[in-house]
Amino acid sequence: LSTWLYDSGLVDELMVYGATGGRRSSMVGGTAAAGAGAAGGKVGGGAVTSTKTEGFIMDGGLKMDKEIDKLRNNVQRELGIVNSRLNDGVAASGAEVQELVNAVTATQGDLGRLRELSTYISNGCKNEEEGKDSASSSHQLEKKNEFLLTPFPKLKLAINARRNIFRCFRELEFFSQIPSTCDRLREELHSGEWTADEWSTIRNVCIQHVELEILMVEAEAGMKARIDYDENPSSAQPSSKRSLHKSFSRRSTHMKANDYELVDEFLATHVKNVWELGDEIRIRILAGIGSSFDLALKNPAGMVALVEAVEVYERAAEQYKELYQDEEKQSSKGKGRGGSEKRGSLYFTDMRAAALAQLFQDFELRGLEVFRDIHMQAADMAEEDDGLNSQFTSVLRAATELVAEIELVKNQMSPCFAPHWAVETLWSSCVAHVCSNQILQQIGGAEGQNLPTLTVTQLLDLVAWVEFFRETIEEAFPTVASINSSKKEYFNQRPDLFAGNNKEVDMESAQDSLAWVNNMLWEVHRLAQDEFLIRTRGQTDEWLHNVYGAEHTRNQSSEGKLTTSLCEDVFSLGGVQLRTIRERLSRKSDALVMSVCLILSHMRSKQMLTRDDILQDLETCCAAANDFTRMGEKAEEAIDELLAECELTEESIATLHATSSDLIALYSSDAVYAAQSVHFYVFEPIDEAIGADLFGQEWEETLTHNELALTLVRTLEDFMTDIEQFLDDFMVKKSVDAIASASVIFYVRCLLLKAENHSSVKVGCFNDNAKALERMSGDIKIMRDYFEELVPNMPALGRIIEQEFEILETIHECMSIAAELTDSEASDFIIVLHKKLRDVSLTQHVAGDIWHLVAPTKERQIWELVKSMEAELLQVAPPDEGGDRHRYDRSVVPGLRLDEVAAKLYIDSKRKRPIKAGALEIIVSNWKMNLTNDEPNA
Repeated sequence: LSTWLYDSGLVDELMVYGATGGRRSSMVGGTAAAGAGAAGGKVGGGAVTSTKTEGFIMDGGLKMDKEIDKLRNNVQRELGIVNSRLNDGVAASGAEVQELVNAVTATQGDLGRLRELSTYISNGCKNEEEGKDSASSSHQLEKKNEFLLTPFPKLKLAINARRNIFRCFRELEFFSQIPSTCDRLREELHSGEWTADEWSTIRNVCIQHVELEILMVEAEAGMKARIDYDENPSSAQPSSKRSLHKSFSRRSTHMKANDYELVDEFLATHVKNVWELGDEIRIRILAGIGSSFDLALKNPAGMVALVEAVEVYERAAEQYKELYQDEEKQSSKGKGRGGSEKRGSLYFTDMRAAALAQLFQDFELRGLEVFRDIHMQAADMAEEDDGLNSQFTSVLRAATELVAEIELVKNQMSPCFAPHWAVETLWSSCVAHVCSNQILQQIGGAEGQNLPTLTVTQLLDLVAWVEFFRETIEEAFPTVASINSSKKEYFNQRPDLFAGNNKEVDMESAQDSLAWVNNMLWEVHRLAQDEFLIRTRGQTDEWLHNVYGAEHTRNQSSEGKLTTSLCEDVFSLGGVQLRTIRERLSRKSDALVMSVCLILSHMRSKQMLTRDDILQDLETCCAAANDFTRMGEKAEEAIDELLAECELTEESIATLHATSSDLIALYSSDAVYAAQSVHFYVFEPIDEAIGADLFGQEWEETLTHNELALTLVRTLEDFMTDIEQFLDDFMVKKSVDAIASASVIFYVRCLLLKAENHSSVKVGCFNDNAKALERMSGDIKIMRDYFEELVPNMPALGRIIEQEFEILETIHECMSIAAELTDSEASDFIIVLHKKLRDVSLTQHVAGDIWHLVAPTKERQIWELVKSMEAELLQVAPPDEGGDRHRYDRSVVPGLRLDEVAAKLYIDSKRKRPIKAGALEIIVSNWKMNLTNDEPNA
């Protein structure tokens, strides 16, 4: 009621104008004025200065009347809504209906009480100076009417006394009914047990019980305060009050003699009754709090009612402390009863501290119960081989369920509690403490002594669980992520979360314990991750060895394309491993990226070691080219799928892209390598068929239509038919490029071998140099024409033809110069020859062999000429020291470089050349060392 008066702004009006208002104008003008004057005369103890008074009428009625009407209309409207909802069939229990009826009755009583109180203050005013002008009189009237009771202090005391007397009698009646009220509350408390309204019944009982405690606490404090006041009355009080206090003190000497004991004895029975009821209520509340997890999920309204029942006592205690904080210098826990020499020995029942302790205990027991069942099952399976593995897996599964419930507590349970209960913090601390202890027991302590005994799957599960725990905790408590070291360790003790008054959660201690568990488990994560990567490396090497070492099934499609089962074998096993890792680790896991990169890098290493072993013949080369292409596509698809399903950081994505790009590039390079390697098996039969006869006497004299060159071309045509059938279009082009280069090198190699086998230093190799050069021109034309016919379908082949056949034209021109069939300068073509060989010593050897074939007597001269041109040759085409010749490049197919073929030929050469003694041996030694260092396994 007081709140309504204050909120409606009626206090001042009530004090100034009373409640008779404009609708009682007759009373204001006559009876009320006379009554006010009489009252003023009696209370003031003197004559009334003016017997004429005027009523002060407000136009349109007082604000009090308007607010009462407004309140009445609002109540009627709300009651109408409630009545309509009840009539419409809205479910309401009997207790709720009774509560509504009681509220309506109380409201009606308050309205009546408001009307009664408003009549205590008379309405009216008086003018002290009648002779003044109207403006001055109006100003004085407004000033005096601000608080009409200001000049009547005794009248105010009388009115307050009447109101206080009514309150005293009401509280005395309430006090006398304490035993019956306690019995009634006990009956309600027990009758509501195991009913649907059990928790709301407890809340209603608590609300009424705390009123009893408020009465007892205030009664004790007030009575003892009165004793202190009677002993030391304030001199600031009026003489009439001091005399009243002295009179009361004379009548209360026996009370002062016994000090506070009489008060404690007087209240002892009621205190015992009320606080014993509080103990019973607390037992019921703690029983409900003990099952709060299930209660909050199944009956949120009941949980809210239970929490409100606890908070009723705390609000009463806080409000009492705020009102009497000057007198209450100390606070204590519990409900101390009687016997104390301190004033105010009674305290409200401490519900929240007990409830929080019970809640924390329930949370911890809930977690321990989950693991207790697991250990009991493990004991039953102790004799089985996989008993320990099953126990570890079950522990992780239980820990995962408990951590997952942090989100459940946050979203569904926490709203049922007041924020200062910090339910989410309590549950998270319990989960962190219980789960970390259980996991440390499984892995052999924080050092991870038992990690080597775990399987790869269990290591994965452990890494995934720690990441899941860390992500959940840092999302719920962001500040924990920035705490790198805790104040203490919590190995063998649970955190003390109720430091201080035990009524609130100590957030600093809670976050410190969470940070310790978070950091400790992250170290476990590192150890488990290292062990997992070691196992992953071993597993990957094992299945790669088995896959590459197995015999693969060869398949041929309807279009004739050759493949084997290598691609499917590699990526079926690799896919299983990647899928297992991806399914068990989180989508943001760094361990996922590290393990995937490890697997990809080992796949790349294995491919580099075993590629050449696969290439055994033409068909295996073609099948390998197709397999490697498909493996590159499979790898790219796997990485794209992984990136689509995961939520990795930019750094992790870049690392994964770099590793996968290396593998994909290797597969693509090896596919081209395999396609170009067919030249070995193409020219192998060609060499057997025409290699020995090429540049022989029959070739020079009999085979006038270049039959050997035609044989070479026809053989190439036969192989091309198979190659086009076995390979896809792109790889066919790569194979043709290699065959074109191999054709030129094959022709040059046969020519150099002819020079190697020709031992005469006076007579040339050919009977007729002009005829031999004519045969060479015909051979070159036939081979070039064959490849140029393929250019329309393979435009890039034209550039290869120009580059490769240039060396044949250069050698032909050098031979013509040596045979003195042309006037060209030898030095010009030696420069062109050197551009292809890029090595002065090789240029000397090749030029010397060319002259040895045609004009052996001039071989020394050509050696000296090349030697004299060394500076110019180095300037035109310096040696490529950083090129492929000086290091092993696995993308370069052997047999397709003229300098490489020539170097190998001269390493095995037995022919004596007209050069300075020891020079050739040094050159050959250098080339032999370079080629040896360039071997794949060197």
